[in-house]
Amino acid sequence: MIICDTRERKNQHILDYFEQRRIPYTVRKLDTGDYMDTANSSLTIDRKQNLDELCGNLFSPDKSRFWREVRRAKADKIRMIVLIEQGGQIKCLKDVPKWRSRYKKVTGYQLYNEICRCHIAYGVEFWFCDRRQTGKRIAEILMKGGDCVG
Repeated sequence: MIICDTRERKNQHILDYFEQRRIPYTVRKLDTGDYMDTANSSLTIDRKQNLDELCGNLFSPDKSRFWREVRRAKADKIRMIVLIEQGGQIKCLKDVPKWRSRYKKVTGYQLYNEICRCHIAYGVEFWFCDRRQTGKRIAEILMKGGDCVG
């Protein structure tokens, strides 16, 4: 059964996907990430609506919350996958340097470097998907234990 964190917002498209396919889920507080499988607590998915949200998590004055979660995952030996609903021309990590924010002064190259730092220091993986595929990707990742292509 998939656990969805109570603090996860704007995720009705994901819950609709689960319901339409009769994928069992429950909503309760998670200490790390937004989605986890009850059968495998060593894998979590932290969903981001886009690179602007991730940029805010990595660069804003409130970035400490995200970094605490990343450190907690590493300390608890939980594999963390950040699933970014970017879509468009950004399909994988190598595309991030060409990204441009509409709201922040951070460049795609700066964001790419911070993502790499997070991956190297804490083992966090950054995967991308189109918003219309998020529910499917979450279910695939959790059911396969993260053994699918990012």
